[in-house]
Amino acid sequence: MKRNEQKSMTEWERVSSNDKTNEKRIEPNRIEEIPSFMLVGISTVTSNKAELSKDGKIGKLFEQFHSQNIGEKLGVNIQEDGFYSCYFNYEQEEAGLYEVMASVQRQETLNLQNLNMIKAFTVPTAKYAVFVTEKGPIIEMVQRTWADIWQWSQQPGNNRAFTGDFEYYVNGINPEDGQAEIYISVK
Repeated sequence: MKRNEQKSMTEWERVSSNDKTNEKRIEPNRIEEIPSFMLVGISTVTSNKAELSKDGKIGKLFEQFHSQNIGEKLGVNIQEDGFYSCYFNYEQEEAGLYEVMASVQRQETLNLQNLNMIKAFTVPTAKYAVFVTEKGPIIEMVQRTWADIWQWSQQPGNNRAFTGDFEYYVNGINPEDGQAEIYISVK
């Protein structure tokens, strides 16, 4: 009996010590090298602080993008089926202002001058850590994945480049049961 008690205590100590040292380790689903490509759409400037408050702009930007059918208006020469949320022009990495664009991928910017407020951004060639959201209510799933990405970026050896990060959504995504991919540029 005493031997079993001792064994149980040893096992408990091992499990207990592992719990203290094994914090949740976040890892991307894959790493990809992606050549540069052009996105066109509408944009706004915001910050993570603003997005965590009632002053968030990203939701309103996407409401405008979808309600005004901007993706369809930009439909000529679309290279990839689906739409993007692109983050760029970071002022102080994740702590400062950055620009976010609701967009589609195009080969060229021809005839964009006829559309007010349309902006183009070339996502640079880079190496990306790719995180795939869980399937579910898409806004919630993307927010959860970004929380994981912020945690991941604090782990040793994970160095974000802040040259242009983006989310990719397939066309016709179900907002109540969807999935997205988030691409984080890395050094």
